[in-house]
Amino acid sequence: MRAMNRALIPLFSLGLLSVSVAQQQLQPMDMFRLNFFMTAGAEDPVAWLDADSYLVFDAGKGGRGAPSWSKVAARTGARESYLDKAALLASLGSGIDAGTLANPAAWLWNDEHTRFVLNVGGDLYSSALDGKAVQLTETPEEEEVGVRFSPDGNSVAFIANYNLHVVPAIGGEVRALTTEGHSDLFYGRLDWVYQEELYGRGNFQGYWWSPDSSQIALLKLDESPVEEFVLVSDVPARPTVERTNYPKVGEPNPVVDIGTITIADGKTQWFDVSDYPAEDRLVVRVTWAPDSAEVLFQVQNREQTWLDMRAGSVASGKSRLLWREDSDCWVEASAEPEWLDGGKAFLWLSERDGFKHVYKFGRDGKPQGRLTKGRWQVKELVAVDEAAGCAYVTSDKDSPIETHLYRLPLAGGELQRITTGRGMHDVTMVPGNQAFVTKWSDANTPSCTYLRDLDNKNLREIAVSRPQLMKPFGVTEPEFFQVETRDGFPMEAMMIKPANFDPKQQYPVVQYTYSGPHTPRVRDQWGSRDFLWHQLLAQRGYIVFVCDNRSASGKGREYAKACWRKLGQSELADLEDAVDWLAAKPFVDGKRVAIWGWSYGGYQTIYNLTHSKKWAAGVAVNPVTDWRLYDTIYTERYGGLPTTNAVGYERGSVTNAAKNLHGKLMLIAGAMDDNVHMQNSFQFLHALQQAQKDCDFMVYPRVRHSIGDLQQQVHLFTRFEKFLKENL
Repeated sequence: MRAMNRALIPLFSLGLLSVSVAQQQLQPMDMFRLNFFMTAGAEDPVAWLDADSYLVFDAGKGGRGAPSWSKVAARTGARESYLDKAALLASLGSGIDAGTLANPAAWLWNDEHTRFVLNVGGDLYSSALDGKAVQLTETPEEEEVGVRFSPDGNSVAFIANYNLHVVPAIGGEVRALTTEGHSDLFYGRLDWVYQEELYGRGNFQGYWWSPDSSQIALLKLDESPVEEFVLVSDVPARPTVERTNYPKVGEPNPVVDIGTITIADGKTQWFDVSDYPAEDRLVVRVTWAPDSAEVLFQVQNREQTWLDMRAGSVASGKSRLLWREDSDCWVEASAEPEWLDGGKAFLWLSERDGFKHVYKFGRDGKPQGRLTKGRWQVKELVAVDEAAGCAYVTSDKDSPIETHLYRLPLAGGELQRITTGRGMHDVTMVPGNQAFVTKWSDANTPSCTYLRDLDNKNLREIAVSRPQLMKPFGVTEPEFFQVETRDGFPMEAMMIKPANFDPKQQYPVVQYTYSGPHTPRVRDQWGSRDFLWHQLLAQRGYIVFVCDNRSASGKGREYAKACWRKLGQSELADLEDAVDWLAAKPFVDGKRVAIWGWSYGGYQTIYNLTHSKKWAAGVAVNPVTDWRLYDTIYTERYGGLPTTNAVGYERGSVTNAAKNLHGKLMLIAGAMDDNVHMQNSFQFLHALQQAQKDCDFMVYPRVRHSIGDLQQQVHLFTRFEKFLKENL
């Protein structure tokens, strides 16, 4: 399970947002207007061409007209058109859908950014920068997905009809590298659970080009054991029916195999993974060695209590175990290795001591020491600069609610902090590693983008947000602090008080939670819609309180494992401690505390209301209500199998505990949620009815887990506000 997708981008006209002093009261629509306009038109570097220039895809500095690709001088901002769009339009013909060209994700570039592929009218077209497009496929009835250039730029691979194909980038014969694929046998394509829980939401690509462009490594997923889940829309009169392979807890996963295909002759060989039973095997990461002689892949058992790093020989088809990573709870898949010394060694992130740190291994898998250590975490290994003898990492070393860029000596030694001040940095190194781009924000400032040198000196402000648009609404600054649990764990917490706060008055409280493993909500980082929603609540006279239980804290597996095999239970204990601390404050009305959350946060909201009387009300959006209804890979990682942890699943089910519901509940579900199925809400409602209990229930038709329709979200938060007014 992942936190809900907040990439909701409404298209407002500027006239809709008034910043006059008279408009002091935030309304639900203002949350979306403000969040949009504070960063509207921001220049966003998409890819670096060299150390001096990058590509952007937008409508230009004026923000008017159709978006296109521009080359930008990094230090001055000077722009020039990057491709001949007029020639491209003429080449593609009058049938081109303008929406295709307006979507940056539709443009698939080669590594050098000298050629691209577009899907137009159901077929693939390739063009150089002169805009003279050539048609690559002539099968408009077939969907082509997972399009990728070879590293040398000469070939294009894609998936059609569940088979892997390749075609010359300048046009020519399309060759099927596999031919046996069908709706229950995927070659080079991921299924729902693999993309959602292992390789990244929305990423269905299950193949990887070799560095020398001569071969492709790929996964084969046999879906025949996987049960379908059916969603039925409300439109049209004979509704659309969606069928998705979705393995629920304890059910069979797809059977996975990994192999390679030689491009020249189509020769395929599969690595021997028979040591891992088919029903108990996951392949969770794949990458090539720099010399293209081996494929490194990570294998786990379905409960993910260990991880094996293996190296498969392309020449022999045999694979060897480099090492096994295990723990006293679970092991999460790590990022791919960062290679050193021409492929003789690599750096790897591991939580083996309970905290994520950088380790060095030889190509043979033998450990060569660790580079970082401490009760803090390395968030990302951003880049390696062997010539300078260092790597660049982001870490929370100096504050658990911030992320900064550090220089890490490869020979060993202390981290050297580069970024200063407060907030969160999302960093990309410039080619050559002499500068970096950071997307920075703090709790009060929407994201800004800066080009900086290695002394943290600003070389250029690429995009600066407009937090001044919030000024007429009188937003209040969040307060950050820590709350200790009964056993002394310091939980990170945040509070937003009403603007005219009176310490002699008692206020009702709205608490926000997500609670799921490694998913903190207390961060000195721009909170987008939720931050503005919480400001609206503060305007209405509520104190807003956010506190991360230890398993959600993001402080390392050492603390996250508190929830292992007992989801909901340790989270409740920590959150009860937080509420007890809060209720002891003289300005808090401890009898009027509500809690709300989305997804896992929705689950935890109901868990708290069915297992405690410390909350008077709650709002749960798209919650899991019984973990046996969720997918295998996420749930079994943290909860184990029902056959090995029956007690944990019984106790973690809020449906089982529906009869104990205390306080008022508003339950919200997206009818077409393909992640947390509305089945969860229905089963909980049935249990409430059997117990003669009641709740407020709203279904949002035609939307998925994020309820990504603007008007429906405005409706949701308007109704949310009304619910609080009536029940708190």
